[in-house]
Amino acid sequence: MKNIAKWEIFEASFEIAKRFENPFTDVWLTAEFRSPGHSFTVDGFYDGGGTWRVRFSPMYEEQWRFVTRSNVPELDKIEGAFVCTAAVSRGPLALNTQFPNWFFRADGEAQLIVNDGWFPHTANGHELPFEDLEFLQPSESDFNCFFDILSAHGVNMSVGMSELYARQKSITDTSFVWPWRIVDAERNLIDKERFNLDFYRRWEANLEHAKQLDLFYAFELLYDDSLIRPREWNNHPYNVKNGGWLESDPGTEVCWRNLFDINNEASKKYLSRYLRYTIARLACYRNILWEIGAENANLAVLPERMLPHALMPVEKVAEWYGYWGRFINLHDPYGRLRTFGDTTHHPLMVCAHGNDFVLTQDPRNYPKDPLSYYTAMRDYGKLYWQYCRPMVIGEMTSSNNGNYERERRMYWIAMTSGYIMGRSDRHFAPVTDGKLTEESKFSLGGVPVIYRYLRILREYVEKNVRFWRMRPANELVESCGLTSTLASEDEEYLIYFVNGGSVKLSVPACEWELLDPRTGKIPQSGKAPAGEFTFAAPPSKDETGSDWVLHIRAKA
Repeated sequence: MKNIAKWEIFEASFEIAKRFENPFTDVWLTAEFRSPGHSFTVDGFYDGGGTWRVRFSPMYEEQWRFVTRSNVPELDKIEGAFVCTAAVSRGPLALNTQFPNWFFRADGEAQLIVNDGWFPHTANGHELPFEDLEFLQPSESDFNCFFDILSAHGVNMSVGMSELYARQKSITDTSFVWPWRIVDAERNLIDKERFNLDFYRRWEANLEHAKQLDLFYAFELLYDDSLIRPREWNNHPYNVKNGGWLESDPGTEVCWRNLFDINNEASKKYLSRYLRYTIARLACYRNILWEIGAENANLAVLPERMLPHALMPVEKVAEWYGYWGRFINLHDPYGRLRTFGDTTHHPLMVCAHGNDFVLTQDPRNYPKDPLSYYTAMRDYGKLYWQYCRPMVIGEMTSSNNGNYERERRMYWIAMTSGYIMGRSDRHFAPVTDGKLTEESKFSLGGVPVIYRYLRILREYVEKNVRFWRMRPANELVESCGLTSTLASEDEEYLIYFVNGGSVKLSVPACEWELLDPRTGKIPQSGKAPAGEFTFAAPPSKDETGSDWVLHIRAKA
């Protein structure tokens, strides 16, 4: 009997001679997996020719048996078994009711997430020097190379911004877009009745590669911000002119009300079919997260000034996301974490059932000068902390590409403000000829230094800081200069000096050390008795070296 490690993938394949006009719609296949204490039912899926598959990721170390059900006799009542053995990983990301603002793993341990963010991200037409509106779409090997570079520098999360992102008018790699079969790549036409097997096989390979690196990927399922911009809606696979099922809203060149009509039967038919097929193939990967949407702050903010005739109340948007969030949860037996994506701080979206973690951007209408921006992002953490779920930034839109000193500061501000940062808004392919495209865009001569900074952050925090026990606590510190503080009172403090300065706070008997976030070195350390503790950051010759991290930990 085959052995499968806990949280890994069991697959059963079936070859039959019979052919169907449309196997995606003519045939249904499920499999019930049973152990002595548990039972789960998963959808099977068609994988070309006469091949059908079912996949399952066992969560309990038990002997499992399965039996199939199908409307095709050759696929019906097939039985099999395997044994789930001890885990070879820490399992998927999970939530923890005691410490709900941080990610944990299924093994019960806290997981520090260092996130790269939304990428690749096509240009929006601003024609900045680094933008590339119609870059060649990245291949499977490009993404694997990208994941290799991220993982080598301590980054363990990437957020999809490609699966349904419609800014590019042509298809240069049919395995990159779309989930539906491509009928005409040059004209961007799909067959909505059939799925794109190359697309799914490519993502299976990329997810498997990322899984081996212990890198988590938020897979973009129902991205919709494209639908409010005429150019993007014109390229979108949902659009009937491209073979999809949604008409433009009357009198407009966009799709807005038709999408968020919860009673739209065409959407229910095609999206439910698409989601079930995607879950059947990909939910078994323990490193996948469901990014149900993305940039949805625009759904409540942009229409008011861009499309006043099509204004959609945020209640309707939340209802639509809630419907599909419940649908995904119903069909995903593993309960992979879900996010609505960029909900900003609209309580209806943030707190709705199914939004397991917040995926958002930096604040709309953010201040442009660096100091005010840093302050706004520090306060962002306290704003979101009240919602009791992890918060991840998809992109920081005010960092300016190539400004790695600002990016480093933003990651440490986020860390000490109780949330997870994402990189700047890059508008080009991730990899070119085996190297990050960023290297050539900004004439760097190597991997951007921000990745070295991120590796320092992760290595230090994982080794030294019990971050999951801590919260944003700027009120505990009297500071001269901008600082950001993460603390568990009387236990531990992590204080970030954004541009030098000094702090005063009350501490128990403690040990402290100063981290240089540029080098990872500890230039100062010491001990302090219980009472008032005062510390001044070292002076610096220029702005690039003026930020420091002070770590204080009680002796007891």
